[in-house]
Amino acid sequence: MPRAGLLLLPLLLCFGPETAGSIDTAVLKDIVDHVHPSWVTAQYSFAVSLNTTYCQNTTGLEQELPVRQLRSMRNAIRQNSQEGGLYDPADGNIVAASVNYLNEKAREHTEWRLLHSDQNQKSPVQKLLDRTYKNNSCLIFFTLNSPCVRTCLPMNKPFNILNMVKNTFHPIDNNFKAFVFQQIYQETMKPEMRLQAWQQLNDVPLYRCDKDGCRDCSGNNPNTNPCLDRR
Repeated sequence: MPRAGLLLLPLLLCFGPETAGSIDTAVLKDIVDHVHPSWVTAQYSFAVSLNTTYCQNTTGLEQELPVRQLRSMRNAIRQNSQEGGLYDPADGNIVAASVNYLNEKAREHTEWRLLHSDQNQKSPVQKLLDRTYKNNSCLIFFTLNSPCVRTCLPMNKPFNILNMVKNTFHPIDNNFKAFVFQQIYQETMKPEMRLQAWQQLNDVPLYRCDKDGCRDCSGNNPNTNPCLDRR
């Protein structure tokens, strides 16, 4: 390796994996704010697939995500809320889902509903990628509450999303993808356990976006990770 490369390597290691490529957090905040209305408090998730230029500059974003389309999305996930609203159109740049309550105890979580596929049908997110920019997309996945540690993230649970996240996000460049939540899903557990669970989503950068901006959740220290506060 040339001497210049040897000098650069320690810097890359010190700054961590996000330095090697990640979306601009100010741009990410603009995208989330454009889609997510501040008055929504019920759990839902959405995914948007955009031209990669919008992961660098959001000028003209309303052309890719027009107001009429966002209105249709919000109406779809509000309707039949107990049965689980799903916005999975044949065209456009967004899909979305609310919780599907199967019975008093079981439910399909919103992240799972958008990422799940089987031998008969592709997932809403995969269909979204197929009709837009495929693996050259700027793919933003938003969920109001962070993925639940006891259902969404354990590999031995029927509704876990880990392999789905890997298969969906792995082919896309880190500069053009993000998994975003706004607030922490309320589960009683130690911060270090929550952080370890989040770090299983290692095929896509994880961010927390709220009124204070977007914060990178990749830090390993639960005492300093900016995404673990209770706001």
